[in-house]
Amino acid sequence: MSYLAQYVQRAPQLFGRRRKGHGAARVDERLMLNLPGFHGDAFVRVFVQDTSGHTNRRGTPEPRVRLRIGDCSNEISLWFEVDSPGDRANSLHKVDTLIGALHRFRDALAAEADLHATRSSRKEDRTCRT
Repeated sequence: MSYLAQYVQRAPQLFGRRRKGHGAARVDERLMLNLPGFHGDAFVRVFVQDTSGHTNRRGTPEPRVRLRIGDCSNEISLWFEVDSPGDRANSLHKVDTLIGALHRFRDALAAEADLHATRSSRKEDRTCRT
């Protein structure tokens, strides 16, 4: 999805910077999904805490890992766990499944957009000839 990078408006990065109560972040971004001038405040928010410098008296620290996607009126929040080998495998499977679905969605959307543009231009050609 690197072709979308040209349209992304990035929030200030917090890489390596400590946030009170959260520690450093491996990634902490809020990206606006719509191009400037288009309606809505659609966004994706990603956060993965960096626990490399943490020591936990009770055992291995559990990082905060969040993915939020929202538009004007709806928001989903997905949680990803890394506590056990099964949790880690499931979390990575969840991300891989989302990535695959988004790639297929993008390809189908592009095909439909091209078809719509072709039909629209044919319709304009017919109206211009009369």
